[in-house]
Amino acid sequence: MQDFVDYLTYERGASPHTIAAYRRDLEIWGETCGVEPVPEALRAIDLRSARRQAMQLMERGDSPRTVHRRLSSLRTFFTYLLKQEVVESDPFAAVQLPKMERSLPPFVDADTLVSRIDRLYGDAETAEREEDRDHLFLIAFVTDLLFQTGMRSAEVRSLQLTDIDRPGQRLRVIGKRNKERHIPFGPLLDQKIALYLSYRDRRTRPEETHFLTTERGTPVSASQLYSYVREALEPLSGYSRKSPHVLRHSFATALLNDGAGLMSVKELLGHEEVSTTSIYAHTTFEELQRMYRAHPRAHKPHKE
Repeated sequence: MQDFVDYLTYERGASPHTIAAYRRDLEIWGETCGVEPVPEALRAIDLRSARRQAMQLMERGDSPRTVHRRLSSLRTFFTYLLKQEVVESDPFAAVQLPKMERSLPPFVDADTLVSRIDRLYGDAETAEREEDRDHLFLIAFVTDLLFQTGMRSAEVRSLQLTDIDRPGQRLRVIGKRNKERHIPFGPLLDQKIALYLSYRDRRTRPEETHFLTTERGTPVSASQLYSYVREALEPLSGYSRKSPHVLRHSFATALLNDGAGLMSVKELLGHEEVSTTSIYAHTTFEELQRMYRAHPRAHKPHKE
C-alpha cells in the first residue's frame, strides 16, 4: 500500500486529501469484499469476481457518486499494479461504473458577494478595537481573494510570498498534480494585497514564507480557511453551502455570465478538461432562464 501511496504522491502529484480518499476507498473495498492486499489475492481477481465485488460495494447503501469514486480508485490501483507487473490485467477496467446525476455547483451571485465583501471591509475600518479590525479585514480579504481568483483551498493556502507578482499583477499558482498556472488580478485586488501585507507584517515572523497567515502569524489551515469564509458568508440567506469552493464556483459563474469564454475560464480554474468547466455553462443558462421568466411574454398564453 505504501508503494502505491508513494506513486500517487511523487508520480501523480496527488494532494494529501486525495491520497487519504484513495486509502479509505481501498480499505473499505478490502473490508467489504474480504480482499487482502497481497499479490496472490490480487492476481486471483478476474472480471467475474471484480463485478461481484462492485455489486458488494453498491449494496452497502452508499450514493452512486461514492461507489463511482471507489471503483475509480480501484481502477487506478490496478493500473499501478499492472505497471509494477504485480498483476497481468486490470479486471475493474471492464466493470461499468454507476451513472451519476451531475449536480450544478452552488454559487453566490456576484452582486451579493461584492456587497457583502464591501460591507466587511467597511466594518473593519470602523471597528473600535484593533483585534476586531484585524479579524474583519482578514475574513474580508480571504473572501475577496478567493472570489477574485477562483483558487482552490489547497492552492491559496500553499501560496508563497514569492508567488505574488504585484508589478505584473498576477499570481503563480501550483494546482493539482503540481501543475503551474498564472492568474491575473486587477488594481482593486492589488490595493487590498498591499493592505493585507501591511497587516501581515505586524503579525508574522520575517522567516515565514506563506502568503496567507492567521491573526497569530501562522500558515492558514484548511479548517481555518473554511471558518473564515463561513463567517464572511453567514449573514447571507438562501445559500445553504458557505465554503471556499462555493467562492470558486461563484468566480467561474460570474466570468461566464459576463461573457468570458469557456476555454479561458478553464485555464483560470486549472481544469484539465473543458468538460469539467462546462458544468458552469449549465449554471449560467439556468440563470438566463430565470431572468427570462421575468419577461412579460415568457409565460403561458392566455386562453381566448
